[in-house]
Amino acid sequence: MRKQKEKMNWRLVFLYLFMLVFAVIILFQVIVIQQLKDSFSQNQPEFIKIEAPRGNIFSDDGSLLAISMPLYDVHIDFKTIKNDTFQKYISPLSKELESFFGDKTALAYELEFRDQKKNGTRYFFLAKNATYNQVKQLKSFPLFRKGQLQGGLICERKENREKPFKLLAKRTIGYEREGIKPIGIEGAYNQTLKGKDGKKLIQEIFIKISPKKKKKVKMEINTKANVLPKAGDDVISTINIDLQDVAEQALRNTLEKHKAEFGCVAVMEVKTGKIKAIANLERTEEGKFFENYNYMIGRHIEPGSTFKLVSILAGLEDGVFKLSDSVDTENGRYKFYDRTMIDSKRGGYGKITIAEAFVVSSNVGISKIINNAYAKQPESFVDRLYKLQLNTPLNIEIPAPENPKIKTPKDNDWSGTTLPWMSIGYEVSLTPLHILTFYNAIANNGKMVKPIFVSGIKRNDKFIEQNKTEVINPAICAKTNIEKIIPLMIDVVERGTATNIKSNQYKIAGKTGTSQVRYWERKKGEEQRYQASFAGFFPADNPKYSCIVLINNPTENGFYGGIVAAPIFKEIADKVFASDLDLHEVFLSGKITESPFTKNGNNTDAQTVLQDLNIPFDAENSNWIIANAKQEKVELKTRKIQEDLRSGFIPNLKGMGIQDVLFLLENSGLTVRFSGKGTIKKQSLEKGKRFKNGSEIILELA
Repeated sequence: MRKQKEKMNWRLVFLYLFMLVFAVIILFQVIVIQQLKDSFSQNQPEFIKIEAPRGNIFSDDGSLLAISMPLYDVHIDFKTIKNDTFQKYISPLSKELESFFGDKTALAYELEFRDQKKNGTRYFFLAKNATYNQVKQLKSFPLFRKGQLQGGLICERKENREKPFKLLAKRTIGYEREGIKPIGIEGAYNQTLKGKDGKKLIQEIFIKISPKKKKKVKMEINTKANVLPKAGDDVISTINIDLQDVAEQALRNTLEKHKAEFGCVAVMEVKTGKIKAIANLERTEEGKFFENYNYMIGRHIEPGSTFKLVSILAGLEDGVFKLSDSVDTENGRYKFYDRTMIDSKRGGYGKITIAEAFVVSSNVGISKIINNAYAKQPESFVDRLYKLQLNTPLNIEIPAPENPKIKTPKDNDWSGTTLPWMSIGYEVSLTPLHILTFYNAIANNGKMVKPIFVSGIKRNDKFIEQNKTEVINPAICAKTNIEKIIPLMIDVVERGTATNIKSNQYKIAGKTGTSQVRYWERKKGEEQRYQASFAGFFPADNPKYSCIVLINNPTENGFYGGIVAAPIFKEIADKVFASDLDLHEVFLSGKITESPFTKNGNNTDAQTVLQDLNIPFDAENSNWIIANAKQEKVELKTRKIQEDLRSGFIPNLKGMGIQDVLFLLENSGLTVRFSGKGTIKKQSLEKGKRFKNGSEIILELA
């Protein structure tokens, strides 16, 4: 019995010792794993994603609007560099880096590199956000040209999106960022632009960055399993850089002049629906202007008087009145139930035709004819608005809220005053782009086309997809009614509310708009806020472009649409007319009804232009000419301007272009300074004045 107990005790002791040893072994393993974590990590390679280069976004002429310009963080792995190689190249490398960066002397670079080599540093920081060209140059330096394995140069690529034109069309170009709602073309075409990501095998290791510090870094492992990324396709937008620049500059100047809160403008090609320019600017607290929101496609507004075109067209389509019918505008005030409709002209316009009521933009006149025609069956008016596609979402490519609001008699907020106020552009909610699309349909002889912002997709500089014009409705109304209302729109500019933008070169058709912003919320004593707008198209007799301008809350120098918004339209139209030869039919046909202006200058250049435009001319045999425009042709007379300059006398430079003048004057030893655009208007050194080599002449162009 005793022996059995002793045997049992030994077993317990043995079991206890075994458990103790086992615990010690486990504890030891934990310590080993913890202490050797660096080595453990080094043996766990994994694949990581290589982000594909994003495709570019171009304007309609091939200018870059957005491009992926990769940046690189540059490091040096001194441990991979052999000692003899390091000793051979360290001095010439340091000299190259001194010249390249200019932040340290060659000696400072060499001493620092020798110290890092001695410590076995594997991830020494050299440069942050280096460009591709800088990296390319670094790779040509001594030592670095041997590559990463022998030269130690590590270049970590980071994707970086650049907009060469900076803020130009910023919101329309947009962006796409993870976790943020996509914006603009970048967001709409993200799948096309982003390409296909690649992958590479990496290994996390701990390296010494100083004798007492370590850093975990990812080192690439060369293997056939690595997959190179596939670049995204390019998107060709419809935006025209020149028009975009004019639109933004005109909008900025107007916002500043009238101290307005924000504004937007868009230009659409009538036949295709292509948006050639779209600008949105708002004032910051500091008084500067930025494009932080796309008001053109995202802001739903009460359009005001630009909606009167809809009302007139609706009445003509339903046959409830004729433009020659009369309407009594009273004394400029008319009461509908408990609300009074007021005209901007004190005393009103008296009894006028419906056509005249539209031209002078009479609120009383338009609201009375619509209320008289539809008061008993207002749903007929709303139905007609639906047939005119005013409630149809545009479904454009760019992400935007799509909820046009046209009230119906079934709505809870419909009242007896809704119809007359709706007729002049209140109690409806539309984006400026929706209004522009309607006006564009009028210009397009009734065919309503969808606005488009992208004309196609390119891969390797070849189109793989092209966006065709999408027709929303081939005929929103009868062509006979369009033929009736376009003359009214022309009259608005010729003798109505926008005479300040009348052009002697081409005709504009449009409608002004001036509306009160959220007038029902205005408190007693609070100033009323206004919205100024203008919508139309040009040239009116053969429309090529439509345009809408909207300015919110102008507080200085007027608030009416004709004064505030219409001049922007005119500035854009003038730019188009000046640069688009297709609009100059009188020249292209060879029929000259007025003497065409031709600059004085080089004879060959003048003849080339006149021949291209089919303009008859007589030219004398000389290098330089004075152009004399006659009724039927242009005469190019000999000018002895070079002889004057050789004799040391200043010639008459007025009427010449700056390119010709610079050639002549600078070759004669004169220093030229000039300002403005166009032809020479003034010259600081008068005709006949003697000059010396190096004399300065100041020119003013206009």
